[in-house]
Amino acid sequence: MKSQLLDEVIACLPTGKTHYRYYQGAYASRLLSMMLPEQVDLHKLKQTRFKRLLEHKSVKPIVSQCGDGVLDRQLLASSWCEPSQAFLLSVSRWGKNGGRYWNQTSRHGENLVLQLNLPMQNLRHYQRWVDPSCQSTLNGTWSSHPVQTEVGKSSFRETLAWARIDLDFETNEALIEEVQSDATRKVLSMSKHYKRCRCSVCSERLKYVNWFQPYLKLWSEALLCAAIEFIRCELGIERIFIHTARSGWQVKKMDKSWNAPRSLYSDLPKKFAFKQTYAAPEFLLQTRSYKQLIRRQPDIDFYQLSMNELQTLQRAI
Repeated sequence: MKSQLLDEVIACLPTGKTHYRYYQGAYASRLLSMMLPEQVDLHKLKQTRFKRLLEHKSVKPIVSQCGDGVLDRQLLASSWCEPSQAFLLSVSRWGKNGGRYWNQTSRHGENLVLQLNLPMQNLRHYQRWVDPSCQSTLNGTWSSHPVQTEVGKSSFRETLAWARIDLDFETNEALIEEVQSDATRKVLSMSKHYKRCRCSVCSERLKYVNWFQPYLKLWSEALLCAAIEFIRCELGIERIFIHTARSGWQVKKMDKSWNAPRSLYSDLPKKFAFKQTYAAPEFLLQTRSYKQLIRRQPDIDFYQLSMNELQTLQRAI
């Protein structure tokens, strides 16, 4: 998107610390509660691809209470499970400097970045068990990626993961360009090294790796859930796209060796009931580079989720 639009968007968003709490599997009830009308016929809902959300273990107990075959949205909105993890959300930007291909954006301009940040407890544990000198952080004090690095600021929190988002209010669309986590990749590398070494120092550092385990398990779904809620509730956008692994490197002209894990651009969108489609975001279809690309490669696919999809289902009941 254009830098001026991004300036205006960021200026309108909440400032300061935005608390966000998530438990593993919470996406199923949260996504349904965002998409459902006040009440929906369960039989009709089970005939859609959103059946997989109803079958999630966190939603099944709610469905079992619907003896009349009608699911009430409020039951989903009020559901909660423990244990849960606390996060802080923040926004940033990406792509102002450097070319489109270097920044890995689908069109010229910048991306809005949603950062999923760890609680302050993370930094305390990292400095206690890994770096008592307090000279470094998990992501490092400098990074070329869109993570928080200003350690001295009171608002600083280590970025667990981030989502880069392009959007267009005229077409009512958002494209999630990337979901990524440097922190989890580093912790996994640390774990391998410390377990091989087994010295007293590495044994102490393993305490941090063990404390970090819940975040390794849920970071990707917590990030995507937060991104969807942010796009729908803060930005008011209804049509959400995610790159497939293939469209990501083709549209952004990335080297194939940079491909992200299949789980992030295949398994994760499917878990959230995105549908695979050859329909691209309209704002991409308006760009010269994408028009040229699809003339050569017309079968480029994306994942898409329309937040009003189940409202239409309700009208058909």
